[in-house]
Amino acid sequence: MNKRNVFWLIFFGLLLVFAGTVVTFTRKALKSYPPTPVALEALKPAPTLQIQKTAYGWVFIPSGTIKGGLAFYPGGRVDPQAYAPPLRKIAEGGYRVALLQLPFNLPVTAQGKAREAIAEAPELRWAVGGHGLGGVVASNFAQSNPDAKTIVMWSSYPQNDLSGLEKPTLLLHGDQDGVVRQTALEQNRPKFPKNTQFVNLPGLDQASFGAYGPQRGDNPATVGKEAGWDLIARKTLEFLNQTLSK
Repeated sequence: MNKRNVFWLIFFGLLLVFAGTVVTFTRKALKSYPPTPVALEALKPAPTLQIQKTAYGWVFIPSGTIKGGLAFYPGGRVDPQAYAPPLRKIAEGGYRVALLQLPFNLPVTAQGKAREAIAEAPELRWAVGGHGLGGVVASNFAQSNPDAKTIVMWSSYPQNDLSGLEKPTLLLHGDQDGVVRQTALEQNRPKFPKNTQFVNLPGLDQASFGAYGPQRGDNPATVGKEAGWDLIARKTLEFLNQTLSK
């Protein structure tokens, strides 16, 4: 074998090694937090609550009078099904809840996804919300879409300056959150709409808002999952009742 052939064999060998490394790194970087069995159980319908798979994700439809709608963006790299437990409780409180499914489980890949959910029930007054990165995307959507009447942010803060936006906004944040720390919230507080309700949730961490297990960089919660979801749903329902159910 001459030197030229040896060079090309080495070159292509190194190229394959590089390509394999890139693929492995990309898979690890995009690997999502999976839903726990409790989350999947919460996606089962009941006599008083329809749960349907849709083109944009899932929709929770309560029986009886529907007070309004909530289109929800999951956190970055979190399987959307993980948010079924708290969102189910909100739907049981009388709201149509759209749980959005996004490419690669990254909200930034489809920031206008909420439009599909709102278009199914345009007669309702809608809130847009999300957790972590999903909350950032929800706030971006609300900034430029009049169909979004209010904003619900779970452990998040706006990317843009929304201080001039006259839309009722709720921020829920756990005091054990190790991902979105209190210092980051204080630094970004001027970006929130001026009429934002800031609600501290004692004992909750970043992962308390869903059912997907522990999250890297987080602190351990001191409140159980079910109790945390009850609190999150109750505070969210109080806000929606104040701002949408009119």
